[in-house]
Amino acid sequence: MNRPAFLDLHRPLHRWLFGLVLLCLGAAASAQQDPPGRVARLNLQQGTVSFAPAGEDSWYDAQPNRPITSGDRLWTDRNARAEVHIGSAALRMDGQTHVEFSELDDDTVRLTANQGNLQLRVRDDLAGQRVEVDTGNLAVVIDAPGEYRVAADPAAGTTWIAVASGRVTLHGENGESQSLGARQQLTVSGRNLVAVGGAPAQSGSFDAWVAERNRIEDQSISARYVSREVVGYQQLDAYGDWQSDPTYGDVWFPRNVDADWAPYRDGQWVNIAPWGLTWVDAAPWGFAPFHYGRWARLGPRWAWVPGRPAARPVYSPALVGFVGGSGANAALQIGDGRSGVGWFPLAPGEAWRPGYRASQRYLDQVNRMAAYRNRQAELRSGFYANQQMAGAVTVLPADRFGRGPFGRRDLVRLPDDRFARVPVAPAPGIPMHGFGGGFGRPAAAAPPTQLMAREQQELRYEQARRTRQMQQAQQVQAMQQQQQQQMEWQRQQGLRQQQQEWPQRGAQDPWQQQRQQQQQQQLQVQQQQALRQQQEMQQRAAQAQALQQQQMQQQQRAAQQQALAQQQMLRQQQEMQQRAVQAQQQAQAQQQAQQNAMRQAQEAQVRALQQQRGFAPAPPQQPPQLQPGQRGGDDRRRLMTSPDQR
Repeated sequence: MNRPAFLDLHRPLHRWLFGLVLLCLGAAASAQQDPPGRVARLNLQQGTVSFAPAGEDSWYDAQPNRPITSGDRLWTDRNARAEVHIGSAALRMDGQTHVEFSELDDDTVRLTANQGNLQLRVRDDLAGQRVEVDTGNLAVVIDAPGEYRVAADPAAGTTWIAVASGRVTLHGENGESQSLGARQQLTVSGRNLVAVGGAPAQSGSFDAWVAERNRIEDQSISARYVSREVVGYQQLDAYGDWQSDPTYGDVWFPRNVDADWAPYRDGQWVNIAPWGLTWVDAAPWGFAPFHYGRWARLGPRWAWVPGRPAARPVYSPALVGFVGGSGANAALQIGDGRSGVGWFPLAPGEAWRPGYRASQRYLDQVNRMAAYRNRQAELRSGFYANQQMAGAVTVLPADRFGRGPFGRRDLVRLPDDRFARVPVAPAPGIPMHGFGGGFGRPAAAAPPTQLMAREQQELRYEQARRTRQMQQAQQVQAMQQQQQQQMEWQRQQGLRQQQQEWPQRGAQDPWQQQRQQQQQQQLQVQQQQALRQQQEMQQRAAQAQALQQQQMQQQQRAAQQQALAQQQMLRQQQEMQQRAVQAQQQAQAQQQAQQNAMRQAQEAQVRALQQQRGFAPAPPQQPPQLQPGQRGGDDRRRLMTSPDQR
């Protein structure tokens, strides 16, 4: 049984394609190790705005300079408003609005808004990116730059979408889709894009506030010098000035800073996944200059050098170098047997190295903004400009590092020449155990419990939907694997038939023997690949099952916490009722005592009046004892008459 010759000719091509696929998978796996290069920031807040970090149920007061990433949530209380910038896109939230940043990375922005009213402004071309807003009814996919309004009403089960400019596509649960263009709006009920009449009442003050925020953003001076993708550039307008320097080009000088101020000196170090050690500055303008660009000392002042504009700047947790090197014994000694941590801002042209694993592609992208004029960024091992700059190194005791905000009184002053020959490392030389997340104070206002319960219900529904999709994908993979196994079995049967026919033909030539060996080797390789694929599928299924179990455990934990909270509320109500009954009984007892006291007082007054008038209360008299046979009628008549009558 002869096989067509062109099948054998295509085998090298198959091997080449298979190698290309492995190469792409390796590149994808390497890229997956890199953290996202884009974050969001709370650019403005009015009223009470609360924040919940990813993976936690507790709510805290929102901090403007803490980066927002995947899994974080925001809540605006009644009469509150918030503006969040995600690169060049702006998200505006009205009062009583809940938004979760479900997915935020270099290619995807997916927001989940189960309640409230929000406005989204997408300024730049999407260029292959996906921007999506999910509600309890549908998914709104942004197709073009523009301005969009989304209002979700969980009580009515509706979502209102209005397109001021641009274009969106609405997606339902079962594959339904509908497009909306400029100046179009739609109210949807349910999960299948069922249109209903009417639109929710909108606040004119919110529209006016959005228009004012757009005007301020459009007139930003700093947007002339940096890309609008630099998160936090708007605050530079009100807190500093731009100047042109012959060496570094356009630079920005902060206003109203102390004479001994240096970058990365007022704030705190926190632990934020997936970057780890992250700087959160205390200044209202302290986001963009500490996560993009570099710092240089120009005369007596510090200047932020944004570098050459980049189409997509990459966020960095902190662009500093730590003095003392890395390792277990690399801590900086500050005297009295104490160790400390010292750091300084990187200068223009100095490449930054993260304290986590990253690909070379990520390092090249993150260091683009270190370049200025015609000078590229480069790694240095023996010399850093700001390491030897007077007053540039900040030193903090190790026991205060990563333990919340610190002040000037916490800093340690060391001679500047102490740092000249000290090694520089991308991470501090101390163990970072018990680092806080920089959440701040507990929130003054949190979302209502009904919203949280509804969110848990939506989460369970989404998990069930994903489980169904995973099961369907596994079924498809199983069918494909079964088909491959059947084809492989047929191929093996053909090979066996060939092996049975070849001895009957007599002696085989060497070329046929070599071909048979190659086919057997290819068969073994294919079997190994099929076995490897089966093992990978089993691993994926086990991982999916483990993830599902973890999610179920989280749901059970949340249900237990909710039940415990209800029990506590019931116990408190019972205690309050008991206290009320006791208080009522005490009040009745006091009232009875008052009545007794009043009665006794009245009786005392009567006795006093009788004594004043000369009457004394006669003691009770016993009737006279009668002798047997004696009649007492006269005595009774005598007793019934007065002395005058006698």
